[in-house]
Amino acid sequence: MTTEEIKQEVQQNLNVNLSSASRRRHFTYSRALYFKLCRDYTDKTFTELAETVGLTHHATVMNAINSTMYDVEYEKKYWNVYTKLDREFGKKPTAEQEIKQLKIKVKELEQVIEGYRLKIIG
Repeated sequence: MTTEEIKQEVQQNLNVNLSSASRRRHFTYSRALYFKLCRDYTDKTFTELAETVGLTHHATVMNAINSTMYDVEYEKKYWNVYTKLDREFGKKPTAEQEIKQLKIKVKELEQVIEGYRLKIIG
C-alpha cells in the first residue's frame, strides 16, 4: 500500500483535497485520517507524510495522529470512513462477515453439544 493510494481513497470517500492548507474541521479531520492510515500501512516518517500533502513540519502530522484522531472518534462520519478504510487496507472482515462467521460457529457448537447429549442418554 502506498501513500498515494491511501490519499486517493481518503479524498474520494470524503470528497476533499488533502493538499489544501485550510484549517477547517473537514480538512483537518480528513488529513488526520490520512496520516493515521499511512502510519498504519506504510513505513513513512512524519516528515515524509507531511511532504505528501504539502506541509513543511512533521509536528503537524504528529499532532493530527496524537490529538485530532481522538476528536475524529466522536465524529461519526469521519470515524465510519476510517474504520471502513482500515478494514479494506488491513483485509479485515466487515462486521456482517464476522457475525456470519460467529453464527456458523454457534451452530457447530450446538451440534457438538447435541452429540454429547445423545452419548449420555444413549
